[in-house]
Amino acid sequence: MTKIKDRIIHGIITGIIAGTPDTIINALEYRAGLTDVSYSQLGANVFLPTERINNKYARTTGLLANYAMLSISGILFTYLLSATGRDKALLKGIGFGILTWLTVYGMGAKVGLKVKPRKPLAPLLSFFDHVIFGSLLGLIAPRIGDDSIFPK
Repeated sequence: MTKIKDRIIHGIITGIIAGTPDTIINALEYRAGLTDVSYSQLGANVFLPTERINNKYARTTGLLANYAMLSISGILFTYLLSATGRDKALLKGIGFGILTWLTVYGMGAKVGLKVKPRKPLAPLLSFFDHVIFGSLLGLIAPRIGDDSIFPK
């Protein structure tokens, strides 16, 4: 298998692959009524007022914003592994996933995102979603990246 030699492309692909299950899990949690906020709503709320985030165009905008964040997270994680090496990548990925949860879900609400969950289970489910995301980053990134982008 040809491995990816460019860190930016590697990060984008890694982030999208690792984040897709996370996005699907969140959508299922939302449909099941376990959480009252979906990641597409959070993404849409960056651009639109809260009362306008539930139509199909807003959800599409939110999904694009979510995948942009996944791509950026993948790039940052690729550079983290480039700086620190591939050893213990799973543990590094879990830590990175928790950091993204704190940054996006936790601090995002404090800096202007108006969509806040009312269900107490929502932040906990999001935490586990992000642990899954980080775990997948840690499993995928070392496998699809060329040795040249990671130190020995």
